[in-house]
Amino acid sequence: MKGPSTASLKRVNAENLAGLGAERLAGILLAVANTRPELKRQLRMELAASQGVEHLAPEIDKRLTSLETLTSKVSWRQRPTFLRDLDALRQLIAERMASLDQAAALDRMWRFINVARRIDVRVRDKHGELDVLFDRAADDLGRLVQRAGDERSSIALADAIGHNPRGWRTWLPVVLGGAPEGLAAATLRSLEGLHLPGQVGLVRQLADAAGDVDAYRATYLDDFLREPANAAEVANRLMAVGRIAEAGELLEAAVATAMGSSRAGQGRAVVDFEWETSWIDYLERSGHAEEAQTARWSGFERTLSVERAKAFTCRLADFADVEAENRAFDIAAKHKDFQRGLAFLMGWPATAEAGRMIEARSDDIRVTVEQADLWAPKLRQTKPRAAHLLLRKAAAEAFRRREFATCDRLTQEAEAIELPDSD
Repeated sequence: MKGPSTASLKRVNAENLAGLGAERLAGILLAVANTRPELKRQLRMELAASQGVEHLAPEIDKRLTSLETLTSKVSWRQRPTFLRDLDALRQLIAERMASLDQAAALDRMWRFINVARRIDVRVRDKHGELDVLFDRAADDLGRLVQRAGDERSSIALADAIGHNPRGWRTWLPVVLGGAPEGLAAATLRSLEGLHLPGQVGLVRQLADAAGDVDAYRATYLDDFLREPANAAEVANRLMAVGRIAEAGELLEAAVATAMGSSRAGQGRAVVDFEWETSWIDYLERSGHAEEAQTARWSGFERTLSVERAKAFTCRLADFADVEAENRAFDIAAKHKDFQRGLAFLMGWPATAEAGRMIEARSDDIRVTVEQADLWAPKLRQTKPRAAHLLLRKAAAEAFRRREFATCDRLTQEAEAIELPDSD
């Protein structure tokens, strides 16, 4: 049997390095560590970990204290080394220390994630590497909190949010995702009385995680709850917990305010799509199915929403649904806004009807390059003339915008379509 080649034995891999022996490897590692302080620090911590958590904890605390107190800027030359060192510390806490003492690791991980705000002003992070590093830390923290499951976590979380609300916009869902039940509710209680200007989003995340509709509602001032979109946000949560009548009252008050404002301004009230979605849900849940259907169709006619039309037709009996679909297709095909009408037909999808619309209204064609790229391949097999027209019109628009490369590409794609004598 042929043995390994000389070249393969010189490859730097675990098997070959193990062959050098522990003493030789230790010598090489020590020589490198003497030129790299961050590596030497990591080795010292690993040696401390091998002696037990009571030896590792002071080493980690010393490094965390340094990160908490230093204010000097990290230069672009130092930045890669600093980030590697920071990530090594994160792993040491989340993995090495956690394997020895999870409570000690959790305490240090809270401190680690709390230094993010200080480090953010010291390191220029134009590529988002620091954000990724602390996202990993939030994931580590979530796992440690899940295992701990004690009340101290809610106090620590409330304190962390108070120190860095901006960072916790991203981290909170990660930590709450695997956290024990009750953490969000306990954190809400701990946050009572804290002034978090502009950070109501965090309270809303906690309220949702705790299933506390009243806490969510309390984040809105009464005036803001009269805005249809805000009313819909709260009404959806009320309906989810069975408080249907309250949701209806909230929605009705919001639309009454909107209509009153419209009359005062001598304008026409614009129905907010999200409010309308909640209103339809309310009508359905409160036993007004026929009114809900009327609202769905009205919403479709106003917006050409595929969602509204499908929700309407799927509730109809056999054959009635086909008639309603055909009526919807006809409305879209004749709509004054060609682009919206075609978007509805392609979104259904109703490619045969879309193809006929394109051919019948070729002078009205207005589509973006993105839409032409998306829709032409779907029409090419069954409606090649329509696909050809769509690409040529998009090419002409690109030419007018002086986007000549795009124009040439679209033209070539259009010419590549084989057109039958009759479609």
